[in-house]
Amino acid sequence: MSTEKGQGRRDFLKTAGGVVAGLVIGAVVGASAFPRTVTETVTETQAVTETVTVRETVTQTAAPPAQVAPPEVPSVRDSDFTWKEAGKTNIVVVGAGPAGATFVKSLLEIPGARDKVTITVIERNEVWVSGPSHVDFVGGMRRLEEVMGRTKGVVKDPQVVRLVQANVVSIDPANRAVYTNVGKTSYDILVLAPGIVLGDWEIEGLSAVRNHHAWDPGHALALGAAVRRLESGNIVFGVPPMPYKCPPAPYEVTLLTADIVRELGRGDKVKITLIDANANPQPGPKARIFKEWLDKVGVEYVPNNKVVRVDPEKKEVETDKGERFRFDILSVLPRNFAPGFVREAGLAGQFTEVDLATFRTKAFDDVYAVGDHIRAPYTKSAYAATTQGRRLAEVIAERLGLGVKPETKVYNICWSYVNRNELSVIEVQWEPDGKTSEGYPKVGEPTAENKRRRHGWEEGLIKSLYG
Repeated sequence: MSTEKGQGRRDFLKTAGGVVAGLVIGAVVGASAFPRTVTETVTETQAVTETVTVRETVTQTAAPPAQVAPPEVPSVRDSDFTWKEAGKTNIVVVGAGPAGATFVKSLLEIPGARDKVTITVIERNEVWVSGPSHVDFVGGMRRLEEVMGRTKGVVKDPQVVRLVQANVVSIDPANRAVYTNVGKTSYDILVLAPGIVLGDWEIEGLSAVRNHHAWDPGHALALGAAVRRLESGNIVFGVPPMPYKCPPAPYEVTLLTADIVRELGRGDKVKITLIDANANPQPGPKARIFKEWLDKVGVEYVPNNKVVRVDPEKKEVETDKGERFRFDILSVLPRNFAPGFVREAGLAGQFTEVDLATFRTKAFDDVYAVGDHIRAPYTKSAYAATTQGRRLAEVIAERLGLGVKPETKVYNICWSYVNRNELSVIEVQWEPDGKTSEGYPKVGEPTAENKRRRHGWEEGLIKSLYG
């Protein structure tokens, strides 16, 4: 991106003032102000169809009556729904999960920030279902309604924040534009927090079979039900190479499945196999604990083998070492990727490239990225994502001249099931350069108390982010 082009783009945005007018979007009650922007001619990129793990839901309210807002005010049904107020920085956030929601909430807690910004959050789902509880759905320890929050809760002050429920199809960083299925918005600063997608396309034949994994709440519930129905046969789990979202989860799900099978008295009729592309269970500091429990419950553990092919007719999986395993229930996690619209914009290969200290993308100084889709040494987890969002709020506040210095360090706690009642724990903290802080990681043995701690943290997270 040339200096001349970047300056011109910024000059355009600085001059785009206008009168204040109201907008009502989704379930947000109240008025938000923004003028029309000058329309640019942009060649739209083709939307890429992509397999995702959560069903898209788009809702819109009726347009406000004429006496509330003049008819010329742009809305989500117009081709351009940019929110730009004179003297304020227009921030667009893609994704209202833990990283994006924490960023918004944390930024607005910083003195002076409300007078400096307008924030548009684009989120495809009406509800966020806690990722850590997906494994609980398999084991039957949690109900869906216990661990879900409505994403409209990210809007605490509709004079500063608005929520647009839409599906992002492409972004144009060179021209500061985000395209969605309900229109386009421009931005001064873009924050990408869309999470990851699963690379099903990498495993031949996987899309032709029923593959229940714990990275989608529906699949997690279906997996638990399928395990309980299976009178006899083979259950095969597959783990991709690191990094991937929630490293302990494949081992947790395997052990929870073994716990269910044992309780049902089918241990001699149901065989459980765990195929792992890694040399040891992940994360590394927990490898010993997971190995001991896998051996204890009789799981066949096959390390250094990556699932590369599925035969739907024979109901077999094949690994890169030529090993074959028959299955009656299949639960394979493919490799994780940044979403297609991020990769197509040149911001990511497998994951989005960022500066670790600031989360600024390496290609554009006005585009930032946080959460599971970035390339970083940090654990891909909800806990780590919230601390990234908090640090990014400090980074942006410093950029806005609010006298704030980034001090938050990325931190993660992960409680992992070894059976339905006991969980081990690991804590890790990282310095701004990505190096592990002195004294970490810290690992704790499985206890029942860790279950209470995990559930308590999760309930607090949902309440703080979504109300």
